[in-house]
Amino acid sequence: MSEWFHTLGRPLGAEERRNVSDYLSGLYLAHDLPIEGVSDWKSAHAAIVSPGWDRRWWDAEQREKDRLSSKARAVVDEPEFWRSLSASLESADGVYEAAAIGAARGGCEDMGLIRAAAGALSQALYLAELSRIAGEGTRHPFFIKKAVFASGHWPLGIVHGTYYVF
Repeated sequence: MSEWFHTLGRPLGAEERRNVSDYLSGLYLAHDLPIEGVSDWKSAHAAIVSPGWDRRWWDAEQREKDRLSSKARAVVDEPEFWRSLSASLESADGVYEAAAIGAARGGCEDMGLIRAAAGALSQALYLAELSRIAGEGTRHPFFIKKAVFASGHWPLGIVHGTYYVF
């Protein structure tokens, strides 16, 4: 059984908090941004659809993704670039099932929310592979975000000045 989504709703440990903080710092977001855990699927849904949802982290990820894409294309040829990124998505085959299992454990039947969780993890796996191709180290923000997912949590984003993790 996959470890993805297995600690949803549980409090963040010290290492998980440090990883989230390092991820945010690596994207040049506020060092003092509060980090809060979300305790259930209903609260996770409220966070990701909130009108207070802040694009800063998303925009920072997109800028970094563009930078890494250019860097990676200078390291490997175009076919290898796309083969590697495609393989990262193939490795994500069990992601939806893992999200569905996590949702069932938490009493969530919202298929859209389950797909959102699976999509967020798939994106994190893709970005971590992009970091690897570009030759970035394991402390790159995209590797760190993958580590937060690997700890069983789902990073949700910034809402009303706080970074939320489920």
